[in-house]
Amino acid sequence: MNLRLFFLILAFSMVFFFSYEQEVNALSCAYSDDPQAALVRAGGAVYGDVKQIKTDSKYEGFTGTEEKVRYILVEVEQSWLTEVDSQIIAATDYTWGYEFKKGNNYLIYISEVDGELVSSPCSPTIEMSSSEQAVEWFGEGLRPKQLVNLEHKMWFMFELDIDMYMIVAAVLLIIIIVRFMRARNRRQGRV
Repeated sequence: MNLRLFFLILAFSMVFFFSYEQEVNALSCAYSDDPQAALVRAGGAVYGDVKQIKTDSKYEGFTGTEEKVRYILVEVEQSWLTEVDSQIIAATDYTWGYEFKKGNNYLIYISEVDGELVSSPCSPTIEMSSSEQAVEWFGEGLRPKQLVNLEHKMWFMFELDIDMYMIVAAVLLIIIIVRFMRARNRRQGRV
């Protein structure tokens, strides 16, 4: 009887867990294509080679809305308006962001939001084979301030909802422990 009640409560709470309302946003980009204006608006730009691309899920709270974010690891050759390390991880919008390709070089407009470097879907990311065009637009850029390796930070980015797997594993563990304790009590003659 108690087990049935437990599963009924579990099922009822799962309905509320999965039926949480989601916030929706629209994208509106009405900016000029002037590279200088884009640089000032973003607050900085980098030119470099995309080494890795990973998608990660972000949540507002434990059961809040899910947002997929694409992270790119960039080996930076030059930067403008902001000094960065030799490698950066920049977040881009999964739905509207630029479609980066591993191994290609890009001029990426970046800004810092909540301690994270972000490339806005409204910024004009440009694929370039060399930084010559960017140097013509912005002048000689800054070299990376220090040599770093951030590849290890990309390991922990998963597109899967790991929180859900942890909840399912915890519930299964509780069920196994309860069954084990009941079986042990029955063998000892207790009910």
